[in-house]
Amino acid sequence: MSVRDLAHFESWLTDRGAEVLDASSEREILRARTSTGTHVVYADKTGKQRWPKELLAIVSEYNAGRTPSLAATKRGVARRKTRGRYAALTKRDGHGCFYCARILPAPGAHSTPDDEVTTEHLVSRAHGGPDHMSNCFLAHFACNQIAGHLSAPEKIKLRETMRGAK
Repeated sequence: MSVRDLAHFESWLTDRGAEVLDASSEREILRARTSTGTHVVYADKTGKQRWPKELLAIVSEYNAGRTPSLAATKRGVARRKTRGRYAALTKRDGHGCFYCARILPAPGAHSTPDDEVTTEHLVSRAHGGPDHMSNCFLAHFACNQIAGHLSAPEKIKLRETMRGAK
């Protein structure tokens, strides 16, 4: 599988939020970071191209004239990390949001964007807090946005206010 006009395909990827990255070897035809990960197309010595299946699915969208969002956001990385921590954090803290105490959906479960589960840091990363389980808890996306980069005491006060407003 290949794309007839690689430059046009790269432009199409970029227009949909993907990042076209520099090749890291002479055999790379295309390296792109999308919402589904980083994908690399290689050519062997004979010129035959190897396309990863995830990128082939994107090529199908391209060929069909569709316009999917392919943004490689940090939020996507955060979702994957949250899935990995979800079990440990719910075992430690329970299934409620740190701020509002409403039950959190499981990562990947259907929910509104505001109810999506996120990992929050008590001491925010912006204030030098570590990305360690002892500094993390689960919160709804909307609650996490409200907290922003507050200090730890301000986050605890916000939690008391939000839980008191039930």
